[in-house]
Amino acid sequence: MGYRSDVTVLIYPDNGEQNAERYDMLKVLMNTTFKKIYEEFDEAFEWLDNHRVLKFAVESVKWYDSYPDVRDFQSMLEDISDMEGLNYEFMRVGEDYDDIEQNQRGDDLQYHISVSRSIEVDL
Repeated sequence: MGYRSDVTVLIYPDNGEQNAERYDMLKVLMNTTFKKIYEEFDEAFEWLDNHRVLKFAVESVKWYDSYPDVRDFQSMLEDISDMEGLNYEFMRVGEDYDDIEQNQRGDDLQYHISVSRSIEVDL
């Protein structure tokens, strides 16, 4: 079965007057430069136009650095981090209680992603 994780990534432009242009540029990039990744993880991507955010979310996935699709995805995030005006937030939560990986890059991070753990009692 293997070790599984939940992964969420948000990609969004800086706030400011070029916000809409950068968001449109991101849409073009996902359909050209990053088309292979965009198509491979097709159903995991969601355009949140009202917030100008591209959301990526997968649950219970084998997210190993040795997997080619994961390496390609991480390479895409590195490329995006080198682009002026774009930000990303990455969060991976593994099966183990303390297995949380967080990474973010950009000049205008909004910190939209967080992890919340709670205790529930159902008697």
